[in-house]
Amino acid sequence: MLTLTDISRSYGRKRVLDGVSATFPIGLTLLVGPSGAGKSTLLRLLATAEKPNAGAIAWDGAALPGARKALRAVLGYAPQAVDLPEDLTAREFALHMAALKGLDARTADLQFGAITERIGLHADINNRIATFSGGMRRRLVFAQAMLGAPRLLALDEPTAELDGETAAQVSALIVERAAEAVVVMTTHLADALAPQAVQVLRVDQGRVAPQ
Repeated sequence: MLTLTDISRSYGRKRVLDGVSATFPIGLTLLVGPSGAGKSTLLRLLATAEKPNAGAIAWDGAALPGARKALRAVLGYAPQAVDLPEDLTAREFALHMAALKGLDARTADLQFGAITERIGLHADINNRIATFSGGMRRRLVFAQAMLGAPRLLALDEPTAELDGETAAQVSALIVERAAEAVVVMTTHLADALAPQAVQVLRVDQGRVAPQ
């Protein structure tokens, strides 16, 4: 379980999150709200990519920053925007990310193959990322986040730029992982996924509340 208590995050004079308290249990949590409301900022805090200006984050009852190493060891994170290494193949990039997570290379390679097979990317895993379209890049970022069967999965619009069939394939994998993990996700498919979510939270004007 992941818990936020009175979290605030500002950039200069602009306060994006203001006194947010929320609990994320095992299962799928959907974040909804208008563009610029703070959904991506909230995901970056959950993924320890940023630190709050105030408040506390706890993973399995242990507070960060002390629990940051333990949280990162079980984390999968797919941000909406990421600079990918254009000169690497998709497989090389995935194995590099697996190494950073401390995963066994052979196991990670097998997992990557299975995931990319499910989402229609497997035929391109030995091609350089420079040749990838936006949708292919989105699938690659999602696939690396899934490596290691993470117990905490933070996903920022993982189905954006995907056709309907591929979006459904990605969504199916997310729902499967949510049976065993805390999954927090922003998506334009929130209405379709809401019946399979344990909660839908609305982010607006720096606050978070049940939808």
